[in-house]
Amino acid sequence: MRRAVTGALEEAGRRGAEEATPEHLLLSIARDSESAAAFMLEHAGVAPATIEKQLDASSPRGETPRQRAPRFSDAALTILEGSQAQADAWKHRHVGTEHIALALTQTNGTDAAALLAREGFTHDRAEAALRAWYDQGMPRRRHGVARVAVRSPAMRAILRPLRWLMHYPTLAWNVYIRKSVGHPKFVTDPYPLYRKLRERDPVRRDPLAPVWILTRYDDTFTMLRDPRFKKDPFASIRLPPQAREQLDVPMADAFRASLETVSMLFLDPPEHTRIRSIFTKTFTPRRIENLRPRMQRMCDEILDRAVSRGGGGGGGHGRGATLELMSELAAPLPVTVIAELLGFPPSDYAKIKKWSDEMAEALGLNPTLEQQAAAQRAREEMRKYFDRIVEHLRTTPGDNLLSALLAPEAEVMNPDELFANSVLLLAAGHETTTNLIGNGMLALLRHPAQLDDLRKHPEIIDTAVEELLRFDPPVQWTSRVAGETIEMRGQQLNRGDICLASVGSANRDPAVFKDPDKLDLRRQENKHLSFGTGIHFCLGAALARMEAEIVIGTLVHRFPNLKLLTKRPRWRKGITFRGVHSLELGL
Repeated sequence: MRRAVTGALEEAGRRGAEEATPEHLLLSIARDSESAAAFMLEHAGVAPATIEKQLDASSPRGETPRQRAPRFSDAALTILEGSQAQADAWKHRHVGTEHIALALTQTNGTDAAALLAREGFTHDRAEAALRAWYDQGMPRRRHGVARVAVRSPAMRAILRPLRWLMHYPTLAWNVYIRKSVGHPKFVTDPYPLYRKLRERDPVRRDPLAPVWILTRYDDTFTMLRDPRFKKDPFASIRLPPQAREQLDVPMADAFRASLETVSMLFLDPPEHTRIRSIFTKTFTPRRIENLRPRMQRMCDEILDRAVSRGGGGGGGHGRGATLELMSELAAPLPVTVIAELLGFPPSDYAKIKKWSDEMAEALGLNPTLEQQAAAQRAREEMRKYFDRIVEHLRTTPGDNLLSALLAPEAEVMNPDELFANSVLLLAAGHETTTNLIGNGMLALLRHPAQLDDLRKHPEIIDTAVEELLRFDPPVQWTSRVAGETIEMRGQQLNRGDICLASVGSANRDPAVFKDPDKLDLRRQENKHLSFGTGIHFCLGAALARMEAEIVIGTLVHRFPNLKLLTKRPRWRKGITFRGVHSLELGL
């Protein structure tokens, strides 16, 4: 439904119209070959191409084309209201293009309704076509090829229950045999699957999720650098404010949409350039380097407490002591550092971490309704908290990022921009670093020769961290949206298609890295993509590197008998962030 609505606004915008009309709605659903409405037209003997041609010829043209018209006409709103009534009449939970088609056949006085009547698409024939669509298993046309319909009513009656039985094996086949990104191995050990995809199918449609999967270094690099790939994943479906108000979009969706349009994570130039430049002026290398002594003290204090629990003296080697790396060090240190850097009080770090975790959980490929609801509550609670902190810092500024951003001489951002991008820094500033430390220590403890080399040669800590970032990156996937039709390795990516590129796979591409599956802390020419590349290169890369160098370096050199006590680490769910729940170490 959202695609049909935004498609109508785009059709109107391309023609320079101020409003999307019923004719634009009909054009939108006729052009979507995967829609139920397109099936219904074809089933009733009406060629969608004929509808397109006649509407193209008759639609008036304005003087100034735009991406989207800002609103719907009253007649179009009547059609959309009628489609809701049709869904209710059919006892359907969701409104789709099929209901728009039905509503168009029951509306008089519009060119769209008159055109459908001339073509013989009456309400009775539309209802019959919708029943046929359900009888045939709700077929969709994919890649320009329609599914063959079973014409015989007797055969349809026989096959209908079989289709339901076949649904679950088909789902299993797509997940387990064809290896969708929903496969559990993409969480526990994705690298063998990455290798197979790189070799056999480097650019492919996922068999389950509606995304393109890229697994080679060159393709990932191209996606991250090429301006034809857009960062805004919601551009193709986001409604203009006036249309959103007309359609009474729920406040939760409107709130989320407002954040999406102002966060650096979802912006393209020129807005991305403007906001990033503001943060770059305050998030300086000098400010980050000044944090080094504080980070080292925090790390030492946490390790001193662990040693004391084990009966050793503070600063000792900790024989008999243990440390749960993730909850005691890898998580609290980065969140404390970034919260201090932004200007949040130390007493609030626990609830900040909780909010951040809940929002991060909703960034997975297919978050549950509970995760989405928890993330929404976390955003709302954090916004109220953030606004109070901002008001305090306006009158009582300190030596922190928020105070610098609020200073009279700083470039002005509106409250939504300040909140969305501060939350982005907060989440990105600790989530990835936590997993970098955990994944890095796990890799070292599983490669004792490399661990010993680092212990004997502390001067290689910088190349060691780069190699750990390459070997098992904390962020495994990154996304873009095709802004136009793009050819890649013989595949056609259409405008609006979502592209997921595997950073983890790109970092193991043998075309770029020698012995890519080997951990080599002395690796040179390490052009990994763990922090991205191009205009969206990670703003906090220097901070993450410093934190990893301090924590990993201190652990390795302070504890010569370091052991991995967790035999089978449990990986966190979701494919975007890669990290373990816990990692027990013997000091």
